[in-house]
Amino acid sequence: MLERTFFMIKPDGIARGLENEITGRVERIGLKLAASREINMALEEAASLYQPHVGKSFYNGLIRFITSGPVVTCIVEGENAIKRLRELMGDTDPLAAAKGTIRGDLKEAAVINEDGIIKNLVHGSDSPENAKREIAIFF
Repeated sequence: MLERTFFMIKPDGIARGLENEITGRVERIGLKLAASREINMALEEAASLYQPHVGKSFYNGLIRFITSGPVVTCIVEGENAIKRLRELMGDTDPLAAAKGTIRGDLKEAAVINEDGIIKNLVHGSDSPENAKREIAIFF
């Protein structure tokens, strides 16, 4: 099934200059970057993106992290794009992510920041509903 999903390279990926490596991996598995732009995420955008995590212990640190530097936001299209992109991203915890995944191959030695937030390079929508909601925030 042809799908559109939201994908983002987080501040840790941008700070390390991994944009081309990461987007190249997305394209090499046959997905298309339909739109892409680098932004400094506003607090309102971050709050909207991470609204499902409001009230969780890591929420404030997550907002600080995602607004700490530029991000690249993308719309990705392709057959079963959500599932395929999430497989490419790898486990949320880079230390548990398999070899061959973005998080597994490109993780830093120290994956936890000063707020206790996992630096895991990328974000991708986990469902068609969230893809629609997240795309609407940024595009």
